[in-house]
Amino acid sequence: MRKATVAQPRKTAVLECRIQITSHRKQRKKYAKKGLDPFAFCHAYALLCACSDTAQQPETEKPKIRIGGTTYAPYFYRNIGGHYTGIDVEIAEEACARIGYEPIFVELDIDKGFELLNEDYVDCLWCCLTMEGNEDKFIWAGPYMYTQRVVVVPADSEIETLEDLAGKCVAVQAGSISEEIILKGLNPNLPEITDLSTFSTMGEVFTSLRKGYADAAIGHESSLRLYTDEYPDGYRYLNMNMYSDAVGVAFKPDGDAVLAEKLTQTLLEMREDGTMAAIVKKYGLDAEKNVNGGTE
Repeated sequence: MRKATVAQPRKTAVLECRIQITSHRKQRKKYAKKGLDPFAFCHAYALLCACSDTAQQPETEKPKIRIGGTTYAPYFYRNIGGHYTGIDVEIAEEACARIGYEPIFVELDIDKGFELLNEDYVDCLWCCLTMEGNEDKFIWAGPYMYTQRVVVVPADSEIETLEDLAGKCVAVQAGSISEEIILKGLNPNLPEITDLSTFSTMGEVFTSLRKGYADAAIGHESSLRLYTDEYPDGYRYLNMNMYSDAVGVAFKPDGDAVLAEKLTQTLLEMREDGTMAAIVKKYGLDAEKNVNGGTE
């Protein structure tokens, strides 16, 4: 019994090509009248057909990694076109490309982030997460960067030092490290803050400062500068770094430790080859402080 044969992609493509070329011969005069070279046209078409077997070969699909993040400019946010961008997004895209993964960004409420991570809604959390105090709660990749918490006040404010914040109204983002610094006394030079205002976003934090509801605001230097840079002479930063912490990528405790380690090595390579510095500088940050952890 003869075995059934399956037409090979290349043979099929060539056959289709010949049929198409034959059907187009009748149109040569029409193309010539329009100043077109019919022979060049057919030759180009034949080349396309001959190469179609290559085009039909599907590319190897990359494994996907679902990255959870929360809106927090300039680290993770949507641009005017609706696409995810920011420091964390660009670092994640480059790192994933190097290890052969396709990143899928998932926006979520940071208060539910850890719960969604443990429920496998996302594979990791990559949204400027502080590693300090959480070392044993997750499998970490990193640290890949350092963030600085600073104090900003109106330019004409009498506040010059942390001690001057005593009795003042201070605005912070709810659930942030900045709030913890105050509530837990993580900076010994910071006096007790009795008037603390918390807001959902850094935009609201700055608005409270701009409208005079708060005397000072505390937060990521990078986030605050997005707003204060619009008022070059309107605000100033206290000449001190209130708090510095390392940030990393969190995987659930029983997650992919091998992938986390591979990502850690890749992030280190990106720091050493200057890729990380180039990304943070693009967003106006100091590479020495934010990539290498320098305080000055």
